[in-house]
Amino acid sequence: MSGGAETPGAELHLGFWMLTSGGHVASWRHPATETSRLMTIEHYAETARLAARGKFDMMFFEDTLAAREGHGGQILGEASINSLDPVVQIAALAGATRDIGLAASYSTTYHAPRVLADKYMTVDRLSGGRAGWNMVTSGNAAGRNFGSGAHPEHEARYGKAHEVVETVKALWAEAGPSPQGRPVLIQAGMSQWGLDFASSYGEAIFAAFRTAQDGQAFRTNLRSAAMAKGRPADAVRVLPGFMPILGSTAKEVAEKKAFYRELVHPALLRGLLSEQFNFDFSHVPFDKPFPLDEILPTLEERPMIGGTRERFVKDIREGETVGAYAERLAARITGHLSAEGGPEAIADFMETWLKSGACDGFIMQALQIPLELDAFVNEVVPVLQSRGVFRTDYRGSTLRAHLDLPAAA
Repeated sequence: MSGGAETPGAELHLGFWMLTSGGHVASWRHPATETSRLMTIEHYAETARLAARGKFDMMFFEDTLAAREGHGGQILGEASINSLDPVVQIAALAGATRDIGLAASYSTTYHAPRVLADKYMTVDRLSGGRAGWNMVTSGNAAGRNFGSGAHPEHEARYGKAHEVVETVKALWAEAGPSPQGRPVLIQAGMSQWGLDFASSYGEAIFAAFRTAQDGQAFRTNLRSAAMAKGRPADAVRVLPGFMPILGSTAKEVAEKKAFYRELVHPALLRGLLSEQFNFDFSHVPFDKPFPLDEILPTLEERPMIGGTRERFVKDIREGETVGAYAERLAARITGHLSAEGGPEAIADFMETWLKSGACDGFIMQALQIPLELDAFVNEVVPVLQSRGVFRTDYRGSTLRAHLDLPAAA
């Protein structure tokens, strides 16, 4: 099948993005969240087994090499983000789960090739060929934690990433294969350097799109770039982030969104504003208009995370107060794709994206874990299966088999 063309016979691939208590930034404040369990292996093992019951391809863990900071170095409190070592997590889950793939981020900028090769091949063998490596180049704050001073610019980071991955692949070849040949290579970056890197090595691409048309264009360009480098077009899976909001009626969906919005603490809202605009909002009254004249100079120095500077400025409505904007910020729930409604409506959205060639599947987030993941597995997965666009059982035992990827080169 060619990128961008309709793919009526295709099946979805699904990864589950594991973010402690859930994908919502205040999910830890949900009354169903048992915060005492968030740092236990039982919490992650039970979630992985739940995702496996839904026949997900993999469970995905991100990595954080520095504390999340607001403007001026303050730590963002009230956020449901706890950072454990993701490779240790998937290693622990290798013996606590069966079938489901186990993927984790580790930095090409701050980890040596030998360390990367040994860790991931160890997990791949112990899990029977279920490991995946998300090859990240890390954010700006990481350099200080590793004593390297300034974080390298995009071009330098990706140049090093190419060298590191080539070395890691050579070390894997030297060590001998696992049951799936070698770990699946995952990539999440959509800059010009990220596209070049993804087309060179990526087998599963964690992407972010606004529209299906954006997805179609990206997938077509990526597959063309991969073929230009001698790779088969079907060697890459494009998986945008996705947050379903399940509700049997419009009223139920609205009430759920309002409930999660109320969970967001005002201190967190100020921290998120400070992070987004690179400006200290800690003392700015919520009933005052946006201080645009003061924001613009600091916004120019903002790291390019989560979108362009111009988009953030355009997002401010004329005459809007800081508090009104903060309310809209809290209401967004996620920066990735979202669909809402009953199981059929969620399935419609996913099937449309798949069959239009906008993606090969999704990396799903759940507002709260385990409630929303459980609802998706029980209500949406059977609809997808009945339509023939999602597997009813695993057809192999490795992550490479789940993703229907060709043999590792």
